[in-house]
Amino acid sequence: MDALDIRIVETLQKRGDITHAELADLAGSTASTCLRRVRDLQKSGILTKNIYIADAGRLGRGLQAIITATTKDHTRADRDALAKCIRAEPAIAYAYGVTGELDAILIGNFRDMVEYQEVCDRLFDGVESVVRYTTHFISETYKDDPAIPCDAVTGNPGG
Repeated sequence: MDALDIRIVETLQKRGDITHAELADLAGSTASTCLRRVRDLQKSGILTKNIYIADAGRLGRGLQAIITATTKDHTRADRDALAKCIRAEPAIAYAYGVTGELDAILIGNFRDMVEYQEVCDRLFDGVESVVRYTTHFISETYKDDPAIPCDAVTGNPGG
């Protein structure tokens, strides 16, 4: 990636709905060059999605939770069984397999406590190897920015 690619990625992470002309203006290039670069960045897997991020509260899913889960033996089969159940749950927005004492961290958006409990019952009662789960309900948001810094590509910490 060169400096133009980095400017394109940084710009699109802030606003993915801009036109190629606007992108060219912000990145300091031409629209045709930006279009070609965006396609190349998509083909290479650097740019993976172009989505809008919805407000969970305005969609009636204001109860947000971070859920951690631990399996009995920490085996691949245990993790695969849990992952299969997690993928089937629409209320779970993010799910990660992690190292350490935990096996998974989930982030979910729920309508209410009833839905939260129903999802947990399906997930954690439905997978025999899950021995414990813990939930942290989100009460405040201090930062909510999905953009990934490009400083590692430039070798310049902080941008």
